[in-house]
Amino acid sequence: MIDVKRVLKYLIKNQMTVSVMESCTGGLISSMITDAEGSSEIFPGGLVTYSNEAKIKEGVPSGVIKEHGVYSGECARHMAMAVKQKMETSIAIGITGIAGNVDPNNEGGSIGEVYFCVIINEKKYDFHIKEDVSKMERHDIKLMYAGAVFERLWEALGGDFDR
Repeated sequence: MIDVKRVLKYLIKNQMTVSVMESCTGGLISSMITDAEGSSEIFPGGLVTYSNEAKIKEGVPSGVIKEHGVYSGECARHMAMAVKQKMETSIAIGITGIAGNVDPNNEGGSIGEVYFCVIINEKKYDFHIKEDVSKMERHDIKLMYAGAVFERLWEALGGDFDR
């Protein structure tokens, strides 16, 4: 797994602000960001929008969820765009997916499937991951998703730890 603290040190050093709208990770990405010393300089806040209603209330158009589903790249992209605008950050992340075996909403996603979008300034990077998580604990699934977000963020930033 990527060294999250090194990624965050890079963001702090380069004064790149970041915000997050999370669903399936339940605030874990925000927590990992705030684990870094000095993160208050770059992290104004994040949103945990677990329900569809919360996503809509925070800026995801209801039509996106209705047309594409809550577990979709389109929803993740709109989550990132909404939190970027709300928090006025240079980087924004939106993530949605299924982290367990039970989904009371039955929204059509499958276990181990996650969609996330990373926006850096105006450039959008969309990701979709599907893994066999049937033998994993829920927290381990969330850690895997969060790790993937930081890996893809780092790649989008250029992925060179020597900078």
